[in-house]
Amino acid sequence: MTAYGYPARIARAREGGWLIQFRDFPERHSPAEDDEDIIDLAEGLLQACIEARLLDSIEVGEPSAARPGEILVSVPLETATKAALLSAVASTGTSRVALAKAVNMDEKEIRRMLDPRHSSKLPRLARVLKALGKELSISVVDAPKPPEVRERQAAYRVSRKPKRGSKR
Repeated sequence: MTAYGYPARIARAREGGWLIQFRDFPERHSPAEDDEDIIDLAEGLLQACIEARLLDSIEVGEPSAARPGEILVSVPLETATKAALLSAVASTGTSRVALAKAVNMDEKEIRRMLDPRHSSKLPRLARVLKALGKELSISVVDAPKPPEVRERQAAYRVSRKPKRGSKR
């Protein structure tokens, strides 16, 4: 099973704001300001990384295990499904023409399914994946929390200690 949730490191930048980085995609990183939705920016950065690899017909590797201080960020379903389709096509060695014939589609449609710039319907992507011996499965996980939420929670846990000499 391939999951398309990748660990991100979101840390305070020296210049202020935040820096978003993915170990699995070292070629890109993104700054974020304090008032921006950091998780949304991280998701967008991850999507851009995966789409760039799809455009270059480069397989998207398995995500690394998250390390302490990292959060798991997922990509949109369509992007993840297109990455899975590219991987399945590459691993089977099936040509796009042969795949199109096997699923009774035009080769141009298969090409568009592998192109992140074109919208594709999930049921059609699932049908092509099934022809390649794969099954599309969707799971629901907890959404990542932005760093400031984690920092506030940590500060709250620390500040709950009673002060010296205070009565409880």
